[in-house]
This record gives sequence, structure tokens and C-alpha cells, in this order.
Amino acid sequence: MTLRPRHILAVLNPDAPGQALTTAADLADRHDARLSVLCVVEPPHDLSIAARMAGKGPDALLAELTGQTRKAAAAIIADTLPGHDPDLAITSGKAFIEIIRHVTAEGCDFVVKSAEPLSGLSRFLFASTDQHLLRKCPCPVWLQTPGAGPAPRRVIATVDLDTWDADEPETLTHLNTRVIDAACAIGGPDAEVAVLHAWDAVGEGMIWAFAGSGDARVNADRYVNEVMAARQDAMERFLARARASHPDGPRLVPLLVRGAPETVIEGATRDPGGDVVVMGTVARTGLSGVFIGNTAENIINSLACPVLAVKPDGFISPLHRS
Repeated sequence: MTLRPRHILAVLNPDAPGQALTTAADLADRHDARLSVLCVVEPPHDLSIAARMAGKGPDALLAELTGQTRKAAAAIIADTLPGHDPDLAITSGKAFIEIIRHVTAEGCDFVVKSAEPLSGLSRFLFASTDQHLLRKCPCPVWLQTPGAGPAPRRVIATVDLDTWDADEPETLTHLNTRVIDAACAIGGPDAEVAVLHAWDAVGEGMIWAFAGSGDARVNADRYVNEVMAARQDAMERFLARARASHPDGPRLVPLLVRGAPETVIEGATRDPGGDVVVMGTVARTGLSGVFIGNTAENIINSLACPVLAVKPDGFISPLHRS
């Protein structure tokens, strides 16, 4: 079953609307999906002091803040999305908790949010709320950066085809499929999806170290070529299945690059470039409490382009674990 958005949630910050609204609306229009908007008012830690100084009770002050936020959000929606009438919800609390609660309660299957900047840095990184969503939100999370277009022309879909060395190969295979499904879902009508797999021949050094001096180079080259051929074969088989599942979707092109995933993926966003990176953030569901791998987190924090993070089938947010 392919991933097709049916209920898209745009997370709106009235102080910095960013690209979330236009991206979510474009995606909803292309898939004939329902569009909702959520604003979260995070009460300051010193709310009781601020309320006392204002001569109000904390609840009354929070209610005024919420009302002001609703008015500001409604004005932004009317100005940004003429002709659209999305459901608008205003909640208060910790942002990532309220977003995940709304996703679960309303049955949202796609979240679009503007990426948060880390203060003091000139580039956008994925800060606190974003990191929590990447780890814990049950549906795909698309983090947009300033200037990014709503319909990507070139999508980089990262997959791990090394299923023979995975602890849970079936889970990894399904996650790879969901990555492609998500990439095809967000790509514009003329989009290209570069299916990127970073590979390496990790045993090459051992061959050089332990093979006889006369055979080391030949054996090492043979080993590297065999590993590369195996990955090429895995890519061809994976693409054949993906193309069959998306006969009318974007063009899928293979991109096999030798190197560490952190280096390969970051490099692929620069040369030849990509409008968004789609990646799976969890490869093993059997490890309780592990929601995003260190490699994925390091990669996401190194990118300056938008990221769409996808969870495997059956993922349950830790906020809703019994």
C-alpha cells in the first residue's frame, strides 16, 4: 500500500509563518487531501509572575494569548491561502507534545512544519521541537527551510539496501519502501527522485592486512567489485519493485555512492543538488526507546535543505505507549 496523504497538518508559527502553509496546501491540493492548521501557544515559565504584573490570573492571561494567536493565524491563512478554508486549532502547552496529540486525535497522516533556527547561527538547523517530532511523531514530518518551493523538482530518497546485515531486514525493507512512497508523494508532477544508497567495502583493509603481498591488490579489488556488484543488483531489484508501485509517479533514478552515509547524503544535496531529502529515521522497532539512529540524527543536523522524515510501519509514538 503506497503512502498517500489524506489529512495533512500544517504547524503554523504566527511570528514566522515560513513555508509550512503553502507547502501543506500544495500537497493537499495535489492529493485531494484534507488540510488542517495547528498553532501551539507555549506559556512562558514565568506565566504566574507575568499575570500578576498584568493584574490578571494566569488562566485569563493565557486565554488572551490564545485569542490573539487565533486572530493572527486566521489573518495569515486568509492572506497566504486564498480560496482555502482549513480547520484551525489553537492549543497551549509544550509544542511537540501538542502536535503529536493533535496528530493522533485527528488522524493526521502528514505533518508540515517550518524548521526552527538555532539562535546565534546563520543557517537553519533542526532544534528542540523538530528533534522531538523526528523521534516521536508517528507520521511523516516534513521540515521546510526558508526559500524552499512547495513542490520539489529533485527529491533525494535515501535507502539502506544492506538488508543482509540488518538486525530486522523485513523492517528495513518496509522502511525503504515508505521512503520511496513519501518521496513520490511530495514530488511535483515533473519531479525526479534520486534513490540514494551509500555503500562501502568495509573489509578491504583486512584483505590488505592479511593477504599475501603479491595478491593483496588483486584480492582487494575483487572484493570491492563484488560488494559494488551486489549493491547494484540490490538497487536494480529495489527500483523494479518501486517503479511497479508508482507507474505514474516521478522518475526514479539510482544513485550509488561509496562512502559514509553522513558524507554521501550531505554531498548529494550540493552536487548535483536536491530540493528535499527523504530518509527513514528508525530502522529497528524491536529496541524500546530508540526512535532515531545516531547516523540519521547527525545527517539531519548537517543539512541546510528541507528534510522529510519517515517512520516504519507499526511505529507507536512513545507519548502513547502504555
